[in-house]
Amino acid sequence: MPQHISEYIRAADRYGLDYRMLPALSIRETQCGLTERQNNRWGYNSGRQSFASIEAGINYVAWRLADQPPYKGKTLREKLFTYNPLPSYPAEVLWIMRQIE
Repeated sequence: MPQHISEYIRAADRYGLDYRMLPALSIRETQCGLTERQNNRWGYNSGRQSFASIEAGINYVAWRLADQPPYKGKTLREKLFTYNPLPSYPAEVLWIMRQIE
């Protein structure tokens, strides 16, 4: 079952991101939270970042991806490659995003 839908949509709207991006990162990085640590479902900062809550993490990661270096001004594909420079990573996340509707 999808979780935190309203928080994901609210953050996407606030920061001008595709609403599927953060849920797709969560699926790719922690199997939708199964392997998360310290409320970090997105593997942010190589999984070392902790958040007070899932909602705080959603807002922080969305803010970083939208408005902060090194992500600001990049295309979605470029943001994904910056997030994880594995050559196949952007295509993997984009595939997951296409599954979310």
